[in-house]
Amino acid sequence: MADKAWRAFALILALAGFLSGCAGAPSPPRPPVLGPLPQASRGPQDVALERALGEFYGAPYRSGGVSPEGVDCSGLIQALFQRAGVMLPRTVALQYNAGRQVPPGELRFGDVVFFNRFCQTRGRDFYLANILPSFNAEEVCHNGIYLGGGRFVHASPRGVAVSRLDAETWRVSFKGARRYLP
Repeated sequence: MADKAWRAFALILALAGFLSGCAGAPSPPRPPVLGPLPQASRGPQDVALERALGEFYGAPYRSGGVSPEGVDCSGLIQALFQRAGVMLPRTVALQYNAGRQVPPGELRFGDVVFFNRFCQTRGRDFYLANILPSFNAEEVCHNGIYLGGGRFVHASPRGVAVSRLDAETWRVSFKGARRYLP
């Protein structure tokens, strides 16, 4: 009986890992996150943000974390911008309400992109937006920093990595973008 329970538990863990994105290939070892920004657009905050990105790339995911030893999505945003001299609130929702709204066609390096992927609904344990039916489509609960060329860096269950905005997961869950740098 214990063996049967163990197999059921292992199956549930495997399914949860698959649904949360943990089943994907591991992140590659710390390649350059982005090429150098054009010199004309490099302000001191851009340089500080770019340097901080290199410090966090590949960091493991840790709920509530704000350091390269472990970080979650909003903790990553807060820590990176703090290193660039910009103080942001701690949660995704509060970060979404700060800054200036940016239309998708006007994204530039350093803008923060927001999604409803990974949202949980009240009273439920874990539901992913756009996969299982119980989620709030208007809620924002995940974010990352736009790098340029359709790429953004974010902290996910696989750690801090680069993803593409045009990947279906992110395209269908995109909720908007905010700008905090001048």
